[in-house]
Amino acid sequence: MHSAAPELDIEIRDATAADLPALEHVLPSAGEHARQLANAVAGRRSFLVALDAGRPVGTVVVRWTGVTVEGLGALPEIGSLAVAPAVRGRGIGTRLVAAAEQRVRERGGSAAVLLVAESNDGARRLYERLGYRDTGRRRPVTGADRPDLVLVRELAADR
Repeated sequence: MHSAAPELDIEIRDATAADLPALEHVLPSAGEHARQLANAVAGRRSFLVALDAGRPVGTVVVRWTGVTVEGLGALPEIGSLAVAPAVRGRGIGTRLVAAAEQRVRERGGSAAVLLVAESNDGARRLYERLGYRDTGRRRPVTGADRPDLVLVRELAADR
């Protein structure tokens, strides 16, 4: 008989320089977290961290420069979603995307874009479950043999 996983005590907030060492330990990125934070400090994006009882367990970024979607214009891009392997499947990715969407709403946005590899079935299922739809557009990825799918979701103002 399996026992239930312990309840997580999740807080999502802006990442800080103090979070970087623990983030690199839990989600090694070869300096990517520091780059995301520098871009956030410069106002080009928001870099959010999910903490479980004060320990980082996931991240997400909102890139404010946006991705152009026909009929909707340039939309903020939610990306770089990462959840520590030990806590995957426990709703942290969903909560991180919801927090990113809330940031988009707070800045007056009414829709957001996600880019995902066509072969990343798990991420595609998550994003589709959250209401993202395939625009039919593909965006080339440097060094990849296939372009990313461009998914979009219109955001309700009342969430």
